[in-house]
Amino acid sequence: MSWLWSSKQKRKKVDVTKAGSPVSEAVQKPSLLDLFDEYHEDIELIEDSRLFGPEDPKKLSKFLPARLYGCKWKLVYSTFIHGISSSTLLRSSRECGGSSFLIIKDYMGHVFGAFASHPWSNPEPKFYGNGECFLFSLHPDFTVYKWTSKNCYCQMIENNRIIMGGGSGIFGLWLDEDLLSGSTQPCETFDNEVLSAESHFKVFGMELWSFDE
Repeated sequence: MSWLWSSKQKRKKVDVTKAGSPVSEAVQKPSLLDLFDEYHEDIELIEDSRLFGPEDPKKLSKFLPARLYGCKWKLVYSTFIHGISSSTLLRSSRECGGSSFLIIKDYMGHVFGAFASHPWSNPEPKFYGNGECFLFSLHPDFTVYKWTSKNCYCQMIENNRIIMGGGSGIFGLWLDEDLLSGSTQPCETFDNEVLSAESHFKVFGMELWSFDE
């Protein structure tokens, strides 16, 4: 008997003495592309989401840095569970550390958000983060806006206000400190379109997801 890898990377026994059995290699290892595809087929969420559609995590996972492949996704803040509190959101981000997804739904039914490379914990009101950051729209249309390298205005906390992307005095995504309202405009950092139904929006719900790295 000889060991072979199936297309799902599970080992199975194959009798190489039988007609039609592959005999060229005793072990055929999965390619990096196979492993990449398998990871994106199965995303494990810890807790249920009120904002993600069934296919949204799988779609977003394809834009994550490789260091997060295979990590479980943890819900660390939700307005539906923890109430509306920027201090709770920021504290949860600090305690978990690492990267996170911020998911927002406005009152017009649009769902959108941001991937932040670093925790929302920088005490100084200046931009930080790196080119792993991106903005995205989930509903009604799925679109990802990756870092353009035109500037380094990736993420910032200013008086408990959450900001992603900037340039020429505008922000790609801006959330007020009360988490009740925000704005989104095209910015140089991500070359994004307006993410919500309108450039100024009211928040219906919000979730913050981190990774079990």
